[in-house]
Amino acid sequence: MTTTETPGGRRGPAPLKERRLTPDLARGFMLLLIAIAYAPSYIDLSAASVGWHPAGGTVVDGAARVFTLLFVDNRAFPMFAALFGYGLIMLVDGQQAKGTSENEARRLLRRRSFFLLAFGFVHAALVFPGEILGTYGLAGLLIGWLLFRPDRVILRAAAVLTPFYVLTVMGLAFTSQQTELTPIAGYTTAADWAERVVFWPFTPVYVAIAYPLFVALLLGAWAGRRRLLHDPAEHRTLLRRVAVIGIGVSLLGALPAVLVEVGLLGNPDTSGPLMGLQTLTGVFGGLGYAAVFGLIAASRGERRGPVTRALAATGQRSLTSYLLLSVLLAVFMHRDLIGLGEHVHSAGALGIAFGCWLVAVLFAVALDKAGRKGPADAFIRSLVYRNRR
Repeated sequence: MTTTETPGGRRGPAPLKERRLTPDLARGFMLLLIAIAYAPSYIDLSAASVGWHPAGGTVVDGAARVFTLLFVDNRAFPMFAALFGYGLIMLVDGQQAKGTSENEARRLLRRRSFFLLAFGFVHAALVFPGEILGTYGLAGLLIGWLLFRPDRVILRAAAVLTPFYVLTVMGLAFTSQQTELTPIAGYTTAADWAERVVFWPFTPVYVAIAYPLFVALLLGAWAGRRRLLHDPAEHRTLLRRVAVIGIGVSLLGALPAVLVEVGLLGNPDTSGPLMGLQTLTGVFGGLGYAAVFGLIAASRGERRGPVTRALAATGQRSLTSYLLLSVLLAVFMHRDLIGLGEHVHSAGALGIAFGCWLVAVLFAVALDKAGRKGPADAFIRSLVYRNRR
């Protein structure tokens, strides 16, 4: 998020026309990956395969699981984290470039983090208990101070956190039981609502420990300092290396879990450590995907076709789009609502995820043509910048 100064002396987020293409393009695509990652959670998991996926189904369902394990699971969230860190640097550096004091910029970052926690709580209570906004709010409060430090400090922090995550991710993986997965809380009983509300405070902490998101966030912040996605044409060589190495390591790290899925290595009951490896290498995948969109933007130059414009419009309204597709998934898939999750398998869930994302994209395009921001994005910005003179 970049900032601008209004005639009244207020400094707020930059107008949409001033935003850079690459981060928004990447966010728009990233939301598809998140939808694909969320959708299997609504399927009957009484017989579980590797990760949060159901066992059995047709050959097409098996292919859908292989695709998701290789390219999506634990890769979308790190990409989200890296782009989130990139955006936080834009917020901090943009404010300071406009003359905002460091104390005031810190205050804005804290406000944004607290409001993300609040949005996350409402989202978890009403829609998806495994949501991610709360964790990013927690990240802003715990490590946001690093964004005011030099580049080398940000990189050192990422290096220090890496062995910590190796221990926590692999430790949790060794103790996990892939065959005992709890379905998403319902809507029909008091116990359902109590589960949604009572357990939410633990979810951001668990996600912060079980997934190496803080490392991806800090690396995204470092990339933001270097403006790697602002002028991708100037950083083609580095972006190409990150894309090739990142996606290559990601695929290699996911391969053992895929071999379990197809029955060539072990069985789902003992696949926890392999899923831990898949999770850790997901950071490489998330960074690699972001770099790919930098290369795409560099190759496009000033040319923006309908697909590019649609993805960018969605990325510009990423909070609105994220919440909308999450609501759509819950409405269509949850057993207490339309309940398609009880009638489809892995391939069907992937198709529904794509459909929900497409609706979110079309909504963003309609808002873009009308010259309007995303309602949720505008609301949180108004809260963060309220009474700012």
